[in-house]
Amino acid sequence: MPSISTAAGRMEYQEAGSGLPLLLLHGTPGGSDQGLAAARVLAVRARVIAPSRPGYLGTPLTTGLTPSEQADAMIALLDELGVRSAVVLGVSGGGMAAAALAARHPERVRGLVLWSAVTTPARIPVWPLTHGPLARRSTGEALLRALRRSPRLLIGRAARDETAAESALAIAETVFPIQPRRDGLVNDARQASRLDAGMLADITVPVLVVHGTKDRNVPYRHAENAMRALPHARLVTVTGADHWTTPADRQAREALRTYLDEMPSAPA
Repeated sequence: MPSISTAAGRMEYQEAGSGLPLLLLHGTPGGSDQGLAAARVLAVRARVIAPSRPGYLGTPLTTGLTPSEQADAMIALLDELGVRSAVVLGVSGGGMAAAALAARHPERVRGLVLWSAVTTPARIPVWPLTHGPLARRSTGEALLRALRRSPRLLIGRAARDETAAESALAIAETVFPIQPRRDGLVNDARQASRLDAGMLADITVPVLVVHGTKDRNVPYRHAENAMRALPHARLVTVTGADHWTTPADRQAREALRTYLDEMPSAPA
């Protein structure tokens, strides 16, 4: 995967598509591969820029520890790519850096999407992934083989849409192996536990919040808290959806497509 030297440090990233620049910040754990997978699942039409956040895959943790430092690192990446402004989409744990980016650099952020995003202090359990059986590459590979045979294991029997199972599998494929994502996972957990939710009040760009009501990974209260701090934001509530099934929801994807289509034209 390509990497680039920036003012903040080395950063791995991937790109796909054309048109409106969309900086997609992956979840916990993830990487640039997850960013592109999420873009495919969400069916976005844009120039997707998908970095591996610090501590994931080819981006060292030294490139940015805190959400604010990661936000500044993303600006350094955009500088190197010659991108003047972009819409920022933060998924799950990537919501922390995405919100910080919009709060700290509004002149570079055309809009913000918080998708099942961590926006308030939270506990992210890392032990099962860093010290349990799933920390072993062989176990992760065995789990993925099982999920490929039966993708519905990810979404349970309640969700009837096969698209949801396929979408969930596409994301799950980018969670393993854990080892090259371990530093980022541990750091995300540390940052989430002491997240400054007050930064949301500094966001002035157009915001779209998407969240499922049955999300157990990032509870729906994160969306509720975000809306209290961002009264100008638009909230799309996906009733009955969890962390894995929200990305496949037709209403949510249509809302994202409309949001991106309504972005005013501006130089890249």
